[in-house]
Amino acid sequence: MIEKQPLGLVHELQALADAPAVIRGPQCSVGALLDAVGPNDADALRGALDNDRVTARAIADVLSRHGDPITAYTVARHRRRGDSNGCRCPR
Repeated sequence: MIEKQPLGLVHELQALADAPAVIRGPQCSVGALLDAVGPNDADALRGALDNDRVTARAIADVLSRHGDPITAYTVARHRRRGDSNGCRCPR
């Protein structure tokens, strides 16, 4: 019979938590846009993203008019960043 070692389990789980994050895939389009625009535009976009009264569709339409097309799904995913179903941008 194999003896259970809970201390080993704790050590392995802590090692997983302390491991550097693996970055997969390209950067989120909204995150890339925030990095590319000037500080005033970035602040305005962050304000719209943080405002629950502004829909993802409205933000996507404005961003698409001023550059490359961005979908409402992409904006909504960026708003969920940090969640399991969000983009990989930092919260």
